[in-house]
Amino acid sequence: MLSTMASARSILLASPPGQFDLILEDVKSIAPKSLTEESELSALRAEWAATTGHAIIETSAADDTTDESSDGCVHAIRKAMDDYVNLKFSSPGVRAAHQVNQEEGDKTLMITTYAERIDLNNHNVGSWKACYTVNISSECISGNVSISAHTFENGGNVHLHSNMSLDETSAAFIKSNDNVDKQSSWAKSIVKQIQAWEDTEVMDKLTDMYERMNNEYLKSLRRVMPITRTKMDWNVMAHRVRTTLGEGNGKDKFKHQY
Repeated sequence: MLSTMASARSILLASPPGQFDLILEDVKSIAPKSLTEESELSALRAEWAATTGHAIIETSAADDTTDESSDGCVHAIRKAMDDYVNLKFSSPGVRAAHQVNQEEGDKTLMITTYAERIDLNNHNVGSWKACYTVNISSECISGNVSISAHTFENGGNVHLHSNMSLDETSAAFIKSNDNVDKQSSWAKSIVKQIQAWEDTEVMDKLTDMYERMNNEYLKSLRRVMPITRTKMDWNVMAHRVRTTLGEGNGKDKFKHQY
């Protein structure tokens, strides 16, 4: 029972973006009854949303970016990230949000962005989660980007994950009591570094990977030529003819009579 429960939890927590409830319907047939109780499902759904980043979209409305009572640096970063996210994730069908939190005695800012595009009618979904740590005291910034893509159709099911770490680099110096203009300029420099990372360290590498995927990555998953050394002919009628001839040979239908 414990193994079945652990397997069901693992499957649900690995659900692709936008498909937790769809996976749940399938898992119910093998999962213990206790897993389908509302309290357990709520906890699992919350854990999945927090792990994938989907929770950021759900709670973004509570993150008031116009809160003037917040630290000046936090407010400046939120404003700069608002502009960046609205520009970067503006494609049709994309939902995106971000959060900026202050940690470790106001010395560290945690910037998290999440975006997803759910298109179940066309059998594909994808998500983007980026986490950046800005250490104000040491004037450094580092980050990590996690990308998920899932496509499925007619029994095919491909789920790809990519995680990229962004090495720590120097950031501009700022103090919480600096004037608004200086804080705004500092925030824009932080976002500029984030954009540079995402354009070069992430997108350029993904583009290169996709261009090489067919001849390098996928090549190891399939036989280049069948053992007959003849490429597969996907003509259905031709296969039916071969099958008919094969059956006929077995019954001596085409045997010459002398």
